[in-house]
Amino acid sequence: MASPPTSQETFDRLLFRLDPDRERAGEEYELLRLKLLTYFRSRAFMRAEDLADETLNRLAKKIAEGEEVRDVLRYCYGLARWVWMEYLKKPDAHPVSFDDLPLTPFVMSDPLLRKEREFCCQHCLRELSAADRELIAEYWIHENQNHRDARREIAERLRISLTALRIRVSRIKDKLETCFSRCLENGASKMKRP
Repeated sequence: MASPPTSQETFDRLLFRLDPDRERAGEEYELLRLKLLTYFRSRAFMRAEDLADETLNRLAKKIAEGEEVRDVLRYCYGLARWVWMEYLKKPDAHPVSFDDLPLTPFVMSDPLLRKEREFCCQHCLRELSAADRELIAEYWIHENQNHRDARREIAERLRISLTALRIRVSRIKDKLETCFSRCLENGASKMKRP
């Protein structure tokens, strides 16, 4: 019995399926990921990156297992629908998202609510390790710029793949979202002040 492929082998098979030329395959992968992000963001969902990555991981696994995929985009959208439906079944499917922290006009009009959100944001950032705080800050700085090159540089500096970087950042965001939700639920005034 053959051993299961490593995650790198699985990813390589997906790239080869997208295009035998490695460079064009990388471009196709990024384009496919962008389409998935658009799909998930259109559902007003703040964790689009996580769901897009999960969908691509499932696609890579299916291809590595020998699944015949004639139309990658159509197959990928089918997987995306399953990922979306599975997520909606989770009890915590709609937590307060840390990505949603920019203050809305409603929040801005309520000074107490604004202060609670600001307090919770600072509190949760302090709960992270210094390395995680630095990584998430650097990652977010490039959010609206040409982030591909910047994120590639971060991954190279950390000596990890872009996928591993996304996973690491996703885990940090999950910690922040959980902390932020808990902080708001408990009332920022009850939280221990520095």
